[in-house]
Amino acid sequence: MKMLVSIYLFSMFLLGCQKDPSDGNVVNTDSTALKLLYEYSTDIPEPSGLAYNSKTNTLFAVSDANSTVYEIDFSGGIKQSFTINSKDLEGIVFSANCDTMYVVDELNKVVATYLPGGIKLSSFPVNVATDPKNSLEGITVDNNNHLFVLNEKSPSILLEFVNQKEIYRRELTYTSDCSDIFYDKALDCLWMISDESQKVVKLSKSGQSLAQYSLPFEKGEGITIVNDKIYIINDGNSKLYVFQKP
Repeated sequence: MKMLVSIYLFSMFLLGCQKDPSDGNVVNTDSTALKLLYEYSTDIPEPSGLAYNSKTNTLFAVSDANSTVYEIDFSGGIKQSFTINSKDLEGIVFSANCDTMYVVDELNKVVATYLPGGIKLSSFPVNVATDPKNSLEGITVDNNNHLFVLNEKSPSILLEFVNQKEIYRRELTYTSDCSDIFYDKALDCLWMISDESQKVVKLSKSGQSLAQYSLPFEKGEGITIVNDKIYIINDGNSKLYVFQKP
């Protein structure tokens, strides 16, 4: 009897270790992983930050290598680009009616406001970083024109601004860093991506974690959502990834 039980347990162990014969990899049973739909290569050097423009129905990314804003299609193809008077760009977003563009300048620790074509209107400082290499990183705007800005780490902080005045801040402790943020109009919540933790976090506007989803890569530096698709741009390999929104 003991021999039969031992054989049965060993069989169950072997069954649990079986691999997917289609690709030779262990079957992914992580129910919290985002479902990858497509991936595309782009020609953007060091892309960091991603935004959707509803007027042009295109995506916009910034490069922290050359102070350039790139308009791209949903397959990562560059439609046009223009340089702006800001350095070390790490985030981009458009106002609800797309008549204003906001970017975060990590080096100078400011949020700058531009017309969509690149004419600078104003800027204001965000004095929160304790390490100049881990400063401002992402930006988004809600339906009330409240700006939400991320400080990358040391510490990771979510800040809320109204008319360039800070009204709220909260330290985020559930990821190693913060890379970009997106406001979800349909759900009235935020989505944040972490490069180092390889996560996408759904959170309330006050910074409370609502759900967390794993990513199959590091260097995710920009996130935006269009309809039921999550678009993520990768700084390490200059690729645009498309995931199903959970």
